[in-house]
Amino acid sequence: MSNQSIEYFASIIRDSKELTHREKEILLYRLKKKTLNKIGRKQKVTGERVRQIEKRALTKFKRKINQLLLFDYK
Repeated sequence: MSNQSIEYFASIIRDSKELTHREKEILLYRLKKKTLNKIGRKQKVTGERVRQIEKRALTKFKRKINQLLLFDYK
Protein backbone atom coordinates (compact mmCIF):
# COMPACT_ATOMS: atom_id res chain seq x y z
CA MET A 1 0.00 0.00 0.00
CA SER A 2 1.40 3.40 -0.91
CA ASN A 3 2.22 5.99 1.70
CA GLN A 4 -0.48 8.24 0.24
CA SER A 5 -3.13 5.54 0.70
CA ILE A 6 -2.03 4.93 4.29
CA GLU A 7 -2.28 8.64 5.08
CA TYR A 8 -5.75 8.77 3.49
CA PHE A 9 -7.03 5.88 5.64
CA ALA A 10 -5.32 7.33 8.72
CA SER A 11 -7.14 10.64 8.23
CA ILE A 12 -10.48 8.83 7.91
CA ILE A 13 -9.77 6.93 11.13
CA ARG A 14 -8.72 10.08 13.02
CA ASP A 15 -11.84 11.99 11.87
CA SER A 16 -14.27 9.18 12.68
CA LYS A 17 -16.89 10.02 15.29
CA GLU A 18 -18.06 6.41 15.59
CA LEU A 19 -14.78 5.05 16.98
CA THR A 20 -13.46 5.30 20.52
CA HIS A 21 -9.99 6.67 21.21
CA ARG A 22 -8.66 3.16 21.83
CA GLU A 23 -10.16 1.81 18.59
CA LYS A 24 -8.59 4.68 16.64
CA GLU A 25 -5.17 4.05 18.19
CA ILE A 26 -5.30 0.34 17.42
CA LEU A 27 -6.34 0.85 13.80
CA LEU A 28 -3.61 3.46 13.31
CA TYR A 29 -0.98 1.10 14.75
CA ARG A 30 -2.22 -1.69 12.50
CA LEU A 31 -1.85 0.60 9.47
CA LYS A 32 1.80 1.00 10.51
CA LYS A 33 2.09 -2.82 10.46
CA LYS A 34 2.53 -3.20 14.23
CA THR A 35 1.83 -6.67 15.58
CA LEU A 36 -1.07 -7.44 17.89
CA ASN A 37 1.31 -8.26 20.73
CA LYS A 38 3.28 -5.00 20.36
CA ILE A 39 0.06 -2.99 20.38
CA GLY A 40 -1.17 -5.05 23.34
CA ARG A 41 1.89 -4.19 25.38
CA LYS A 42 1.35 -0.47 24.71
CA GLN A 43 -2.37 -0.73 25.53
CA LYS A 44 -1.73 -3.05 28.51
CA VAL A 45 -3.97 -5.79 27.11
CA THR A 46 -3.36 -9.11 25.37
CA GLY A 47 -2.86 -9.46 21.64
CA GLU A 48 -6.16 -11.33 21.49
CA ARG A 49 -7.97 -8.40 23.10
CA VAL A 50 -6.39 -6.05 20.54
CA ARG A 51 -7.71 -8.32 17.77
CA GLN A 52 -11.21 -8.18 19.27
CA ILE A 53 -11.13 -4.38 19.52
CA GLU A 54 -9.85 -4.14 15.94
CA LYS A 55 -12.65 -6.41 14.74
CA ARG A 56 -15.29 -4.32 16.51
CA ALA A 57 -13.87 -1.10 15.02
CA LEU A 58 -13.88 -2.54 11.51
CA THR A 59 -17.47 -3.71 12.00
CA LYS A 60 -18.44 -0.14 12.91
CA PHE A 61 -16.83 1.08 9.69
CA LYS A 62 -18.64 -1.49 7.60
CA ARG A 63 -21.95 -0.57 9.19
CA LYS A 64 -21.35 3.12 8.49
CA ILE A 65 -20.43 2.43 4.84
CA ASN A 66 -23.55 0.32 4.40
CA GLN A 67 -25.72 3.09 5.86
CA LEU A 68 -24.19 5.63 3.49
CA LEU A 69 -24.72 3.36 0.51
CA LEU A 70 -28.29 2.57 1.53
CA PHE A 71 -29.44 6.14 2.04
CA ASP A 72 -27.30 8.02 -0.49
CA TYR A 73 -27.47 5.58 -3.38
CA LYS A 74 -29.72 6.74 -6.23
